Amino acid sequence: MKKIEDEKKEALMVQWIKAVQGYLCALLEAWELSSYYGYWIGGEIGSLYDYGGSFTITMDNIIYCVEHDVTHDQYMEWQEYCCDAAEFNFTTPNLRSWMAGCPRTPEATFEKLRKLKAELNNEIDEEKERVKNENNS
Repeated sequence: MKKIEDEKKEALMVQWIKAVQGYLCALLEAWELSSYYGYWIGGEIGSLYDYGGSFTITMDNIIYCVEHDVTHDQYMEWQEYCCDAAEFNFTTPNLRSWMAGCPRTPEATFEKLRKLKAELNNEIDEEKERVKNENNS
């Protein structure tokens, strides 16, 4: 493999940083957010951006949101759905699929599953306590 010249690498990095910062600024402006609260995780520009601990977003999703006019509310709804889906080991859709209207589990179903999960956990805790007390008798 032919070695890429250091000057070319540096020029590409400058172009990359300008593009990344351009997309990020466009997104934050569209979402009416200040860049003061955000940072690139690990200092790796163009990887994963953390906005003050309230949400994270990948560079791929930053570009998608800018190019497809995804609102902050739509993005946050998708992130919340992904958290709900992950809680029950459901498939989590990517942002493109979400915006295209992929099949989704309704919030009422998640609420029902949380209630059932809590009841099951209570039953498990009660059984553990019963066995513990029986062993101590």
